[in-house]
Amino acid sequence: MSAPGPTLDHASPRPRPDDKFFGIPRYRPFTGRRSFDYEQKYPRDPSGEEASPEARVWLTYLDEAEMYDHDTIQGFRDAIDSLLVLAGLFSAIVATFVAQASQDLRPDFAQLNLIIQIEQTALLRTGGNISAMNAVPASNITMDTTTYTTADLWINGLFFANLSLSVATALLAVPVKQWCQVS
Repeated sequence: MSAPGPTLDHASPRPRPDDKFFGIPRYRPFTGRRSFDYEQKYPRDPSGEEASPEARVWLTYLDEAEMYDHDTIQGFRDAIDSLLVLAGLFSAIVATFVAQASQDLRPDFAQLNLIIQIEQTALLRTGGNISAMNAVPASNITMDTTTYTTADLWINGLFFANLSLSVATALLAVPVKQWCQVS
């Protein structure tokens, strides 16, 4: 007695889906609520009608394209969710750095106050003597006196650029996410 192998129906050149291959049932993908067996889902095309607009090949193609599009959009949704979380966290971190680093661009009021107090103390020590007052060197500070360096400018510029790009990314990702929800 021979082992039952895949049997072929003369009308269909493919083995039936309930056949076994070397005793192992043939692979059937999880279909959930959808039927992926297009031979059962759509009737066989009449001879000569295989390329008509309502042929099984086009209906099968549309089903496959719909599943592919659904999977692609789902992948986009997941990627955009990750991007939004990353952009939000990155924006928060960079905003903290911007708040701290931008303080380096302000005048050092403690240093300016110290210089002015030293000059005032020297003037008070002269005791009103005009010639001694003229000998006290005048401080050369103004409110435009800067205490920041070129590196401070570069660092703050890069922080502001990072913050701007991060916020712009988040703002552009929101409409894309809404578009993915509609699709």
